[in-house]
Amino acid sequence: MGGFMIDVSLSVALIRKTYNEKLRWLARLDPTTKQLNFIIGERLEDESFRETTIREVAWALWLDRKRDFLVSNMAQMNLEFVDRVPGHFQKSRVAVSFFNVEVYRKDVISKIERQGDNFWVTSDEICNGISQCGRRFDPIVPYLINRSSVIQYWESSQ
Repeated sequence: MGGFMIDVSLSVALIRKTYNEKLRWLARLDPTTKQLNFIIGERLEDESFRETTIREVAWALWLDRKRDFLVSNMAQMNLEFVDRVPGHFQKSRVAVSFFNVEVYRKDVISKIERQGDNFWVTSDEICNGISQCGRRFDPIVPYLINRSSVIQYWESSQ
C-alpha cells in the first residue's frame, strides 16, 4: 500500500454577510447527505482556481457570473499539503484556494435567501462542524477551515 496518491485541487467560495451586526457565512444543505457545505469546486485542467470559484458560484446559486457577484482577484489563502482528506481513503496531494465572494445587490441576496437550501451560519458553527439547529457539516468543511484558519471560530461573535 502507500505509494499511490491522488491529486485534489479545490476552490472554496467564502460568501459572507453581516446580519444584525454579526458576520455570517453562506452554507448550502446537500439534499442527498443532509449535510451543510460551502460551495466547493474541483479545479478543471486548464482552469484557474478563481475561474473554478466563479463557475461553481454561478451554477450552485443560479446567478449571472457577470453582474450578480464578484470573486476577489486573489485568493484569501492558498494551501498545499499531503494528508488523508475526509471522504478519501488514502493520502492525497491537496491544493486548496479560498476566495472571498461579494454578493452586492439586495435583490441577489434575496434570491439566494429564497432558495431553501441556503443558510447563513456563524464561524463557530463552521469550526465545530455542526449548526445551532443540529445540522452537521460535510466533514471536509471544518477540516479545511480549521486546517487553514481562514475563518476563526470567534469571528461571528464580535
